[in-house]
Amino acid sequence: MIWTVLNETDQKIKLVSKGSTDGILPKGSFLTVEDNKSKRKFILRVDESKQVVPYSPSPLLSDMDLEYLEADKKCKNEITAYRVKDVFERDDGMVDFIHPTSPARRSSQEEINLAMGMGDKGPKVFVSTVHSNQNRVLRDESGKHITATLPSDFFYHQTLICGKTGSGKTVAMKYLAQYFIEEIKGAVLAVNVKDIDFLQMDRASVSDDGAVLSEWKSLGMSPHGVSNVTMYMPANRRYESVKGINYDICRKITLDVNQIQPEALTGLLQGISDKGALNLPGIFRYWRQYEAEKGKARFTEFVKYFNSKEDSKRFASISDRGEETPVTIHPGTYDNISRSLESAIDFFDNSSADSLDYDDVLQQGKMSILDFSGDKGPRFGSILLRDLLKKIVDAKDAMMSKVPILIIIDEVHQFYSTDSSREALDDIERICRTGRSKEIGVIFASQSIEDIPKGIPSVVNTQIFFKTDSSSLKSIGVKISPEELEGLRKGFAIASIHDLPQLKILKFPLSLCGVVKNE
Repeated sequence: MIWTVLNETDQKIKLVSKGSTDGILPKGSFLTVEDNKSKRKFILRVDESKQVVPYSPSPLLSDMDLEYLEADKKCKNEITAYRVKDVFERDDGMVDFIHPTSPARRSSQEEINLAMGMGDKGPKVFVSTVHSNQNRVLRDESGKHITATLPSDFFYHQTLICGKTGSGKTVAMKYLAQYFIEEIKGAVLAVNVKDIDFLQMDRASVSDDGAVLSEWKSLGMSPHGVSNVTMYMPANRRYESVKGINYDICRKITLDVNQIQPEALTGLLQGISDKGALNLPGIFRYWRQYEAEKGKARFTEFVKYFNSKEDSKRFASISDRGEETPVTIHPGTYDNISRSLESAIDFFDNSSADSLDYDDVLQQGKMSILDFSGDKGPRFGSILLRDLLKKIVDAKDAMMSKVPILIIIDEVHQFYSTDSSREALDDIERICRTGRSKEIGVIFASQSIEDIPKGIPSVVNTQIFFKTDSSSLKSIGVKISPEELEGLRKGFAIASIHDLPQLKILKFPLSLCGVVKNE
């Protein structure tokens, strides 16, 4: 299959197919131009591709029942492509022409590796294309899959993943998590909020789909579960009716009022002003320092202490700098906090469960799953997640652990969308901005970018969009219609990958673990 260079317009190369080419090369494909005059090679990425009819027949031919000529039936593939890589760069400060009439062909795996500047280490994905709602994995002339290697460093530059239910978003996160554990030898902390999305990571994936099996074979991979997995579940939730879970790796958890970070308590509050929410940590800090029995306090005692101020609504408070000040709470705010505290009593101080610390998670090659599904799960998770992340970062700051960690927060808006979560969101932003130096990676996931709390998109350097109705793709740099975006097949995504700018359309292989048919 051959294309011919026509000209250049606005730094885009225009090409047209020769007669032997009988199809349309989709957007996202790569072409290699072999310039006849300069004897140079250039690699292009297809940005626009369409069918043209060079000898468009007159409508009158149909009306007059005249026979069509062969030329009337011919189609051409017209391409606009972006110049990605000059294989032989000049050393005189000039840039080579790509001369008209130069032939172009589909690029090989080696040429695409060169164009993208890819290394050898990192999770592999398939370079893909999209055209008229058709998704394809890119292949070379021999029919082999074309792959791309995501740089391992991209984990520490933070990632945003969006996609509707069933689009492949969760499967992609499972794939990345398993790579991080097995190849980087890091730790993974994943938040599960829906059904059993992340609760079967100890089991090998199962598929009889020929395309899936072919992809695994091309990557030299075989399905297998993660060997070191612990699932942490709230002590007050019943799981007997949940099928497909290995209860041998489950561990019940609770919150310890003697150890919890005071700021984490703001995760309980909803529908309350920032100022009102920020009063709670200071009040709790004062109570734990002066009113509670050292090391043996219980959350119910704090609730009683808070409710004892119902008449005056005046409290002593200690700031995070240790400054003691009086606080008076508005009656409406007081009632809101009181109700929230009472509804959270079951989250704390359960004698049959354990509290989590950083060293439960920061273990080489371990995957920790926090299951916050269920009615009260997100509220419990809002407190525990903030508390645990603070402990992890503090341990990293103090050089108490050198284990890299990847944190996966699915449905992130459930934990960081309310006014009272702004302070916690600031903590997340600080984690993201220093992630590279501390080897902390964060994946934020949601069904739509509109659900992502403000501030998060500004600290992520990789964005991956599966099938979605979002129109906020200007930063991705690929021309795709809303219809094509909504029509993406499962596993296919539009992306902007840190340090891999030429990879725009990709497909994740089916995760090797955690994708199990319903029993």
